[in-house]
Amino acid sequence: MDKNSECVEMTFSNLDHYTAEVVSNLELRFGPPSTNEKQDFINRRAIEYDMSVERTLIYEFEQMFHNIWMRKDRENIFELLLLITTGEKVECQNVTLGAYILNKTLYPKIVIHGDYLDIVNLSGRIWINDEIINSVGKELDENFDYEYVEFLRIKQ
Repeated sequence: MDKNSECVEMTFSNLDHYTAEVVSNLELRFGPPSTNEKQDFINRRAIEYDMSVERTLIYEFEQMFHNIWMRKDRENIFELLLLITTGEKVECQNVTLGAYILNKTLYPKIVIHGDYLDIVNLSGRIWINDEIINSVGKELDENFDYEYVEFLRIKQ
């Protein structure tokens, strides 16, 4: 981990997808908005909410993630990205959102607790390799305009 980087609070979790065996956590780290339109949106919202741009960035990232992960009335887009990447219908481990600090700036992150995806309707599991994580991070960047920076595999 970069010496200028530190982890801060976790904000919510979807315990419906929790499995007890956790060997490591996978942190998908995001940076600033990747388009001028998203940056302008964040700036307008910061004024509207009377919050800092950093806190607004984290808040809007959480709202976006709630829309793609927590909605029960449609497909879970995050798990659809995993389906495209792995070729299997899978359920993700416990997932939380949080933030990290890099060079004194606060940015959002997604934390997947565990190393495996459970294959739906089978007793099998898929190890979450680097290719899967990078593919999902890049898709989130391309589709939701938050710059995908890196992922870290943090042993427990």
